[in-house]
Amino acid sequence: MEDLSLSPYHWWAVVAIVLLIAEIFVPGFWLFCVSMGCFAASATAFLGAGLSLQLIVCAAVSLAAFFTLRPLLMKRMWKDNGVRTNVDALVGQRGRVTQDFEAGLRLGRVSVGGDDWRAECVNDRALRVGDVVEVVRVDSNTVIVKPEEQ
Repeated sequence: MEDLSLSPYHWWAVVAIVLLIAEIFVPGFWLFCVSMGCFAASATAFLGAGLSLQLIVCAAVSLAAFFTLRPLLMKRMWKDNGVRTNVDALVGQRGRVTQDFEAGLRLGRVSVGGDDWRAECVNDRALRVGDVVEVVRVDSNTVIVKPEEQ
């Protein structure tokens, strides 16, 4: 009868494959790095090395992959798509004054992106209802605006 037990290098390879599959569900490429270590340990076991050397190779290759491959993969795969969302998307948009800004106070209200916001003007210029402004930045629940140049 044939012996169907797995050799140590088979176990290492199975663990590596399971880790690669798990990487699909856990982003960050750290399971990928450990998987590379398991593949290296599998090769070491195939060459006939003992368990202690297999563990050392697994740890060394995993660390090397973590500090070399992972940063490259993160840079390549986790790019910022440049799409601004939430309040970040308001910066640069135009709005209309809905409540007058007095010259000294610099506070009023503007309608930007379909919402009415508490606003502060970057200069002491008086703004009247209907004037067009541009959002410079968002500070908490206040949009900082500047008058649009005519």
